[in-house]
Amino acid sequence: MKILWLHRYTPHRHYNHWFHTDFAKAISEEENITLKMYGYRMHERPDFADLLLRTYKPDISMEDLKKEYDYDVVILDCWNRAYKTVEIKQMWLPEDFKDINCPKIVIEGDYHNVRNPELYSNLNIDMILHRHLNNVAKAKQDLSLKNIWLPCSIDNTIFKPNKHIERKNLICAVGEMDNSVYKYRINAMNKLHQNQLLFRSNLVREQEYIKCLQEYVSHLNGSSTFNLNIAKMFEIMASGSVLLTDKAEGIDELFPSDSYCSYKRNYEDLIPKAKKIINDIDYRNSIIINGLKCIAEKHTHQIRAKQLIDIIKSEFKI
Repeated sequence: MKILWLHRYTPHRHYNHWFHTDFAKAISEEENITLKMYGYRMHERPDFADLLLRTYKPDISMEDLKKEYDYDVVILDCWNRAYKTVEIKQMWLPEDFKDINCPKIVIEGDYHNVRNPELYSNLNIDMILHRHLNNVAKAKQDLSLKNIWLPCSIDNTIFKPNKHIERKNLICAVGEMDNSVYKYRINAMNKLHQNQLLFRSNLVREQEYIKCLQEYVSHLNGSSTFNLNIAKMFEIMASGSVLLTDKAEGIDELFPSDSYCSYKRNYEDLIPKAKKIINDIDYRNSIIINGLKCIAEKHTHQIRAKQLIDIIKSEFKI
């Protein structure tokens, strides 16, 4: 199977490459799969060179790309990557994108922000693979095309425990905390801070972020008002830290209850559970071991890549 992966490189958002292009690389490593990337500004990153089909040019059509690389499937990596900039929404996709005669799939993490059926219908999208279960139901209300849950996944050779780092016995909050959509995370952070149970980290990226996940016994998460199970949850667990989170739709299908620690959205149990994580070593270690096992058995890029390929084969008989 030959896959054409369409993506826009955005320098200031490249920190989430683990979620996007690194996943594409994992797909390319699957047996009997060839994957090539193409898109606006993709040539600016040398780490894409081995998978890059060609440098982006505005006058190249999908038919031209088909002649150059006889692809079987086209995957658009998230709706906003179809535009040169999210603000202006000038589309870089070739004008004949909607007319190509092969399966066109969107891997969508932001449907809760989109809710624009015309975007997908105007491009003749055949299927959306949603990263969040909650968005599948939304899309089924809006669209007649196929909508399937394809949860987040990670590279657990990157996100992993570091035995050379001695963990601090505190709950850490790292990431975006000022946006009101993260109200559960913000409220939990404030309550933990009031009880001297929390270290608040600045927003950090790349290796600093990985190191932060390895430096504390537990990390705080809170689903947004959109009720999502985000990539950060998987990253925390894979790094050997206790995930302390509220429960969003689909979490019970992702993680066994003994592989993370949950708090209620009224926060009545937040402080007792945080103290148990900090004070009960056996309890903490048990959750960490179960979390690592869950990630390794269910949520690596390699596992998710196989699931994606199986979905394509099943839905499109390729």
